[in-house]
Formats: sequence, structure tokens, C-alpha cells
Amino acid sequence: MKQFLVAAIDAASFTTQSFDYVVVGSGPGGMAVASKLASDGTTKVGVVEAGDYFPDDPLIDVPINIGSTIGNPKYDWGFLTTPQAHLDGRALPFTRGKAIGGTSALNFLLFDGASKEEYNAWEEIGNNGWNWAGLLPSFKESANYTAMTPGQEVGSGFGVSDERSLGVVGSGGAIQVSYDTYYTDVSEPYVKTMNRLNVSTNMTPDSGNPIGIYNSPTTVDRKTGKRSYSAAYHIANINKSNFVVLTGARATKVNFSPSKRDGKIVASGITFQVNGTSYVVNATKEVILSAGSFQSPQLLELSGIGNATLLRSHGITPLVDLPGVGENMQDHAMAAQMWQVNTGVKTWDELRINQTFAAEAARQYNETHDGIMTSTMSTLAFMSLKTITGGNNTAYKETLSTLDTWLTSLTPLQSKQYKIQKRWIREETVPEMEFLMVPVGGFTSTAPANGTSYVIVGAVLQHPFSRGSVHINSSNPLEQPSIDPNYLSSPFDTAALVQGVTFCNKLFSTAPLSDIIATRIDPATNFTTAAHFKEYVILRSSSHSELTKFGRFVKANLFTVAHPVGTCAMAPKSLGGVVDSNLKVWGTANLRVADGSVMPHHVGAHPQSTIYAIGLKVSPFWVHVRQLKPVDLGGRNDQMCKK
Repeated sequence: MKQFLVAAIDAASFTTQSFDYVVVGSGPGGMAVASKLASDGTTKVGVVEAGDYFPDDPLIDVPINIGSTIGNPKYDWGFLTTPQAHLDGRALPFTRGKAIGGTSALNFLLFDGASKEEYNAWEEIGNNGWNWAGLLPSFKESANYTAMTPGQEVGSGFGVSDERSLGVVGSGGAIQVSYDTYYTDVSEPYVKTMNRLNVSTNMTPDSGNPIGIYNSPTTVDRKTGKRSYSAAYHIANINKSNFVVLTGARATKVNFSPSKRDGKIVASGITFQVNGTSYVVNATKEVILSAGSFQSPQLLELSGIGNATLLRSHGITPLVDLPGVGENMQDHAMAAQMWQVNTGVKTWDELRINQTFAAEAARQYNETHDGIMTSTMSTLAFMSLKTITGGNNTAYKETLSTLDTWLTSLTPLQSKQYKIQKRWIREETVPEMEFLMVPVGGFTSTAPANGTSYVIVGAVLQHPFSRGSVHINSSNPLEQPSIDPNYLSSPFDTAALVQGVTFCNKLFSTAPLSDIIATRIDPATNFTTAAHFKEYVILRSSSHSELTKFGRFVKANLFTVAHPVGTCAMAPKSLGGVVDSNLKVWGTANLRVADGSVMPHHVGAHPQSTIYAIGLKVSPFWVHVRQLKPVDLGGRNDQMCKK
């Protein structure tokens, strides 16, 4: 495979350059912003990335290797949540990418979008222009879409879909988006069984209506068989002198000019560390934080922007009292179950249990760049709460009743959010739950057995009512922040996930899917004994056994699919927002945030396509800024670098 030659630069050389913009982080938001700002060929953009670049690394590039980088400190920050009060004190590992590409280098490659209503809600909260129509051009700009071809859908249970005719998918973008070319023996019966349970096949999910089951596009370049991720922007700009990327450099603080502009503080650059040595790089126009939902709020707080009381408690002088920083964290949490399939039913486990098959698959991948090695989880199902409860009106009402007494003492932002979320549940136009099918064993607490194949389905709550937070633990920039998703603090979240788990069991008990299933492994078939179901009241009434049956399982087995958003929420300051509708941090003249942390409300989708769109949509807002005079550095040499 071709090795891309990267124009390496050291920290000292990087800081001697005069940048118009300094971007912290090279994930989807950061690289999209940086590339677009530098697209005129003259605007000078410097990108600071804590991780390294891993070209031609099979753990990243080969799609079937999804999950292999999780927990590896070479690629993964290895975050850990605080002990979760509603999960028996469990602290959950939380993957975030530490590499050029950020988490897009490690994720599960899904490139799906949410509903029109969800994006429109961002504007409803108070962000003018942030709606479906306003975001659609940016969705299209990010991607180069390859349609499914006749025959490619064989065995998937889907027909041929080409959404190019609808004008909702892009061509010519940096990110290659395509469909799987290989499907396991589980795919077709899974889709047909969903259809039997009144879950319709959706042929045009990217048109703003993702309800139903569909074959999701993925970020795989079908010409090479490799993952396509935000490093593509790095490669596209590698020979441009006005686009410079420094790797292995950890940002520790945003620096500010001694003078203000219109009463607002002015960012002058950042401090970063390389191998224990601190450096300063300056930005004559703006600083853009794209460090993600954990590290963007951390950097704001370390720099004096956040809840003043919290900052003072850690010896940090507040520059802008902005209590919303680090609040409003929302995440997609999953309760996954695993079933063993009948002998002869082929899943991805075939690569583990059949060495002849694995060798042939590797040969095919190396020679023609296709086959099972290029496949990823792509069969997604998004449903309303009413569909999940299967017409059981009592179960539906009792799940909703968990909100009646809980929605009290709300913040202004929560009051708006929860009103919208309750409307979504009633109107059924926005998915409440995703069902993610993974045709392999090993993602649950039970290890796969030799010579045996499995399928896993996780129920993933899309719009939790629980809200968490991310805050600094100290003024030490190298210490991980305190990450508290506050999972299941809302009883609705537990009740909804129990409904999801219950639906999964109904699904696997229905033909034709049930025809290929041997037994349930997680939870074990004897899970219904009293020893496994100690009392855990999740509803006012415990009369419905199916609603209480899996309550304990959800609590004991919940984990994250690593989609944190909202910790630098885009919202009016009066509601507790952190950035305005131009993604500028309230109280600052030229500091912005462009990543998933600005999403005020979570979406019923895997967020990477949305984060690319955020970076591309906000970039034009900087056009007028280019005419501003350089930042006043207070008499300092703007090429000063080492501290």
C-alpha cells in the first residue's frame, strides 16, 4: 500500500509561523473547519493535534478491524467516567480518538443523518439558521457518495437505493461514503423479521426521515477498501504552505490579549506541550477549539472561561463567568444482548473460527480490496417508542409516566429541551431508539466460545432525559477531566431501555430470525431466576413483568457507544448556552468551538456526519473576520514560541 509522505514539522518551527487561525483538534469538526478556511490558498491555518498520524495502519484502515483500537493508548485517550450512581457505582471506559482524524479514526464508520425535526429543534432553541435546510448543503459538501449497485444488496434484505436523485447526498467531498458489499447470513432474516414486526424498510433515510430499518452508508472508500476519515483533509492539503499540522502536541490553555474588543476578551493563541516542554503559538485572527466534548470544555475552564465558582476552587482566575461550560452532556447509552446462531450460519465470527476462510478473505482484500474485510455494521433500525412497545398502550403510557414527577427543578435550557423531547415522543416522527445489529460475538460480557458464531443487538437510547457534565478536576492541564454522564438519572431512560431490550427478545423469538438462533447467551437463558432479578423498581407499577424483567440487566450491563455531545452547547446565553449561533464563545471576540460539544440537543443518528457538517457550515462565518486587524499581543513578539 502507498505510504503518504507527511510534511513533518517540529514544535519550535511551528510556533515561528504566523497563523491567521489556530485549530485545536483534527477530528471531523476541526479538519473540516481548517480545510475550508485554508481553501483560498492564502489564509494561514495551523492545526494542533495531540495524537500522531497513522497512515496505512490496518487497525485503523481495514473496516472489519473496528473496535481493535479501543483501549489502546497509542490511539485512544482512555477516558473513564466517574462512578455512576445509577449503575451500581460502575465507572465506564470511554473511547476518544488520539490521532489525526480524532475519533473518526476509531469509530464504527456509520455515516447516517438524523431527522429534519431534530435539526430544526436546534433553531427552535434559539440558533438562527441551524435547521435541516441550513445544514443540508454542509452534509452534501463533506461527502463523496457512491450509490449501491445492482447485486450489491444481495443477502441484505434491501433493494438498491440511490439518494443522489433526491439531492440529499454529496459528490466531490473529502469523505468517501458507500455501502457494504458483503453481508452475513443474519442480515436478510433480521430485516424480514423487523418488517414482520411492523418496522418498515426505509430506502431514503438521508432525506430527513430515518424512521425504519435501512442499510446505512459507511465511510469506506470502495476503491481502496479503507476507512475514510478526517485525515482525508490532511492528505488533501499536505502540499499547501498555508495548512500546517503539528502532531504530538497537547493544547493546555487558550491565551488572551491584555486588551479587549467591544468589551470582550480576545484570544491571541494557545499554549501547548510537546514532550513536557511548553510552547506558545499565536493566531492573528481566531482560535478554534475542536477538541471534542470532553476536552473543549476542559480547555475553556483551564483558560478561565466557565463557572466562576468552580474555576476559583481550582485556583484559576475567571475571565468569563459562563456556568454552562461542561454542562448539558448527553450520550447514547446501549443495553446489548448476544445470541448464538445455529451451526452453519455465517457471521463475522467465521474469520475467528475458520482459518481457511480468514486466509482467503485476507487474500481477497489485498488483491481486490473488497469482501468481508471491508464490511462493517450497517443494518440500522430507528423506531418510535410506540413501535417498540408493539401497540401495548399500557406499557407505552407507563413508560411516559416516569416523566411526570421527575421533570422538576429544570434549568432554562432543560425546560426547552424536555418540552421538545416530549413532543417528539408523541408525534412519532423522531426515533427514540436505535437497534444496532452486530453479526459477531465479543462485544458483551460473555466471551465467544471456540467454534461458535453469534449475533449481538443493542438497544440504544437516542434522546436521553438524563444530563451529565464534564469539568476539570484541577488546574493541571494533563489531568483528565471529571466525566459524569449521569446515566439513568432519569427513570424514563431506564424504562425506555427496558422496552428496547424486551423488543429485542420479541424480535429474536419471531421467524425467520428465530429459525437461525440456537440460544440467548447474554443474558443467560436462566436469567429469569430470582437470583438474577433482584428488586429494581423502574415504574410506578410493577404489574407488567416484561417491564421489570430486564430492569436489572439494563442497570448492570449498560455501556456507552461513545457519542458524547452538548458540553459547549450552542444556545442563547440566557438559557445557559456556551457558544452563539456563529459558534463564538459568549463573552469572547474571536474564540469559537466547532465539534460535537456545540450540539444543543442529541440526534437520532451516529454523530460523525453531523459534526463534519457543523465544521463546514460554520466556516463561512469567518469570511468577514479576515478583514479584522491583527490581535493585539500586548507588545509580545508574535513569533515568540518557547516558555
